[in-house]
Amino acid sequence: MSSAKSAKQSKLQYVFMGLIVVSAFVAAFSISRVLTARDDAPLADTINPVEGEGLAGYARVDPPHELRDFELTSQTGEAIHLSDLRGKTTLMFFGYTNCPDVCPTTLADYTTVKEQLGDVAEEVNFVFISVDGTRDTPETVAEYLARYDEDFIGMTGSEDLLRQIGQEYGLQFTIDDTVSVGHTHEDGEGHDFSDGDEQYFIEHTSPSFLIDKNGLLRALYFYGTRPDVIAESIVEFMAET
Repeated sequence: MSSAKSAKQSKLQYVFMGLIVVSAFVAAFSISRVLTARDDAPLADTINPVEGEGLAGYARVDPPHELRDFELTSQTGEAIHLSDLRGKTTLMFFGYTNCPDVCPTTLADYTTVKEQLGDVAEEVNFVFISVDGTRDTPETVAEYLARYDEDFIGMTGSEDLLRQIGQEYGLQFTIDDTVSVGHTHEDGEGHDFSDGDEQYFIEHTSPSFLIDKNGLLRALYFYGTRPDVIAESIVEFMAET
């Protein structure tokens, strides 16, 4: 291995380590962003944290918060609206397919939540919304989600549109394009970054959102909340609607 290539790979390793630290920070910071996400309907008075281990807990939204409808592109290439998901409970988060840590972990947790819900899972939508519209085409999102569960719903859209939609959810994401693209790196999800690829990372807030079958926001889950805690709370919320 050449010294130049070794140096580039070492730099990438440091970036991955840095992103893990950032992920832990945004898990705590993102909830505070959501508390004041909308000037016309602040959530601060409706968030009620539930005890958990460290950050591995969640917060109830009480009274439930009515969310604005939005339109994005699904992994099939067709238009999809938030309102299209009504009739089922929805567990949803924002991320991107090249995410090295938070997103694959969250999706793996979603598969466990689905397993633990058993037959109840048929009444739950599991949704991944990409904040990387440049690289995450519908086809890319479909291929990515198929690694976890082909029934998971994917959405993607432009950066401007995601920033507009994300205001209500306290979504923050920053594109970091400081990593060199002149190398090949195999990441943990089995796809390569090769010479000529458009390579960058995105730092993003990481909570999951629970929306009931009527389109009301009922809970926010911190990144790292155990799947069994999520599954149990979903059943409880479903019993209330």
